[in-house]
Amino acid sequence: MQKTHTIMGQHERPSTSKLDVEPPGAVSDGHRLRVLALEPYFVISHRAFVEGYARLSRHEVVTWSLPGRKWKWRMRGSAFHFTELARSLGDQAPPDVVLASDFMNLADWHALAPRRFRDAPSVLYFHENQITYPLGAEAPRDHHYGWINLSSALAADLVLFNSSYHKEAFFAEAARVLERMPDFVPPGILESLRSRSDVFPVGVDFTPHRAVLAEPRRSGSEPTVVWNHRWEYDKGPELMADVLSRLRADGCRFRAVICGQSFERTPPVFAELESRLGQSLEHLGFFPEHRDYLRALRDADIVLSTARHEFFGVAVVEALYMGALPVLPRALSYPEIVPSELHAKFLYDGPDGLEKQLRQVLASPPFEHRAELQRAASRFDWRELAPRLDHILDDVYRRGRR
Repeated sequence: MQKTHTIMGQHERPSTSKLDVEPPGAVSDGHRLRVLALEPYFVISHRAFVEGYARLSRHEVVTWSLPGRKWKWRMRGSAFHFTELARSLGDQAPPDVVLASDFMNLADWHALAPRRFRDAPSVLYFHENQITYPLGAEAPRDHHYGWINLSSALAADLVLFNSSYHKEAFFAEAARVLERMPDFVPPGILESLRSRSDVFPVGVDFTPHRAVLAEPRRSGSEPTVVWNHRWEYDKGPELMADVLSRLRADGCRFRAVICGQSFERTPPVFAELESRLGQSLEHLGFFPEHRDYLRALRDADIVLSTARHEFFGVAVVEALYMGALPVLPRALSYPEIVPSELHAKFLYDGPDGLEKQLRQVLASPPFEHRAELQRAASRFDWRELAPRLDHILDDVYRRGRR
């Protein structure tokens, strides 16, 4: 168990599945690397990823971070800050490998950092990307941030995406982005980048989940549906409200728990849920205490997603681990999470398919598949994934800087 040494930042909390990642062919010789994790947006999932890996890695993981706010300025300027921090360290031993997230301008890092830092091979991890990330209503696309992602990927020695869906979506849109160049597009640029790109899923530290699972599960006379996603338009809250309202009007009996991270501006539909769902609404809002959130997942019978965008799906993975049955789109990253033999039972096609699927699961929940779904979610336990990422970084270190 390795400690994360945080150097900067006031940290704020606010076919075959490619997600079954196997270690590369290189076998670890047990050498303990110095891994420098650069995280300009140290909050929520980005923070959990770095801390989860560091806790269980056999390498020494040192984290340089900045608070998770002003994401556009983090993408533009965090490399300037981190390179000056590197210069201030004098003769301190440089890293063997750099692990950076997608909010880092890795091209600027390799151009500006002191030689002993910039010469360390680097891995870029895409939690999300700004080439394909959906925009808010009427928001204009600023292609600059997508270009930062693309330049960072080209500067990296290895690029990792959190799902196969994410990887393929990135490369498809990157090809269209490059078509915007009037001329002199380097031939084979994306083919070269693809050759050093792979998929590595998000890890989850299930320690607190296991503690809550050891407590008695609350049972009720009506099935509980949990919708546990960010309160933003790309998670499809209008579709969620519409289908739950129709089911309630038709006499379907259920309890709804609507939770997740909210922001200063949220889609108006959330203000309508109390009147639209009435007594079927058991909880509305963010759970301040993480343990209370995990208890809500443990007590839920169904986890619902109406997302139009999802690069991975930690919220769904956590709910599956806690025993909920999924009702998810047959799209995005979800087919990689749910075992293929269960797709017909738990994945839906379009709004009409959603209502039909949810009705069926509410009427007769197939709890006989609960253990299989929990095993599928356990693939993403950091206890399993940290040694695999250790192997990947071993391999990057051996190959060195391109």
